[in-house]
Amino acid sequence: MTDNPLAEAQRESAGASTSGKYGFQVHWALCAIIDKHSQKKEYAVFVEHHEDVVIANSLEVDAAQFEFYQVKNTGKAYTSGALTKRNKGANSTLKSSVLGKLLSSCIDTQYEDRITTIGLVSSSGFSLGIEKDLKLDVIKIGDIDSAELALLTKAIHKELNILLMPEHLHFIVPEIQLKNQEDYVVSRFAYLVNSLFPGSYSNPVEIYRAVIDEMGRLSRLEYDYKDWERLIEKKSLTSTSVQGVITLHSNYSGIDGLKSEFSDLVDELGWDSRRKRILKRDFGRIALTRAGFMSALDIEITNSFKLSYDKIDESTFSDDVSHISALEQQAMNDGLLAKVIDRDRLLLEVIYCLLKAN
Repeated sequence: MTDNPLAEAQRESAGASTSGKYGFQVHWALCAIIDKHSQKKEYAVFVEHHEDVVIANSLEVDAAQFEFYQVKNTGKAYTSGALTKRNKGANSTLKSSVLGKLLSSCIDTQYEDRITTIGLVSSSGFSLGIEKDLKLDVIKIGDIDSAELALLTKAIHKELNILLMPEHLHFIVPEIQLKNQEDYVVSRFAYLVNSLFPGSYSNPVEIYRAVIDEMGRLSRLEYDYKDWERLIEKKSLTSTSVQGVITLHSNYSGIDGLKSEFSDLVDELGWDSRRKRILKRDFGRIALTRAGFMSALDIEITNSFKLSYDKIDESTFSDDVSHISALEQQAMNDGLLAKVIDRDRLLLEVIYCLLKAN
């Protein structure tokens, strides 16, 4: 088990128990991960964990850096006054301001040095003084004019005792709007699948439903996890799991040749019809997933099997059955069973490597 860098008491966790409905926050998060998926970037997204949305750029704990986002659905554009206004709470105490709450979840934490972006997303935008009066969809600290920035800094210094505003603080106006947000995300999934598998048939509505249902379920989990692996497993929606959903609801002719070669090969291996059917299905999913998105784990596994494959001289075998048997045994000798879920998956990886090499 690996220590979880985000294993710090959450400063506010009430949102997790009230976020069962699928709102603007979740749809914005879907758009964010679609953007990353289209760029074939690895990610893990957490909803209602320290912030409304937190995105890690890696599934490996040592490499992971984080983006923290607070997502607001408001009727008016935020001014500097609205961003730093503190309402009265119980016993005449002051509640956190919108900007103060966001910064407090990032500053003076054990994971502060791993945060690359602190983002405040507002459906109604921002009314801030911008240098050269530019109309920007992403406003960075350096874009705000000196007088406006001084007001923000003074108020936040009073609230949090922060002397300077973080340079990686962004004020974001999203492309997605409140009206027809579901249709917007479905269309984004359709474009995503077409970019991964050009000319494929897919069901973007089912992809959307499966992903948003899972994100809603994850958002309701209020537990903290000390171990990074359990946090990823229990609380995150990952690039790997999203790719799995896309693969399940897509059909791509670009891998038909590979599937046909596999089908011809397994006819020589003497498997019963049930095993053939199951492994043909599983091989098709492997091929489709890797045709569109190679995760870091996929790359590691394929590289490991390729190294093992290269140790066997194909020319010394008179038939494919003997060759595959030798490749399978070499993979076992190289300890590759530990990298996959079972012996059948090891065999599929051996055959996948064989077919890709020829």
